[in-house]
Amino acid sequence: MLRKRNNQRIYADFKQAAALLHDDLVWSNDMEAIRRPLARYIANRAADGLNNDVDLIEVVQALIADENDVTVTY
Repeated sequence: MLRKRNNQRIYADFKQAAALLHDDLVWSNDMEAIRRPLARYIANRAADGLNNDVDLIEVVQALIADENDVTVTY
């Protein structure tokens, strides 16, 4: 059950990262050329869940980190 939940979380993270790459993230001009292909690649790998390479999972986590930051500052 825990593995299934972790796979679902990774799937959701990958889909979120792909959507950010497609629409929201601002990239420098030199990185713009890889933005959409990277989004497609990440979206296509989402179903692999925990079977994805740990480095790719780390890239996805880095892409969505600011988007998912719920830090409250006073």
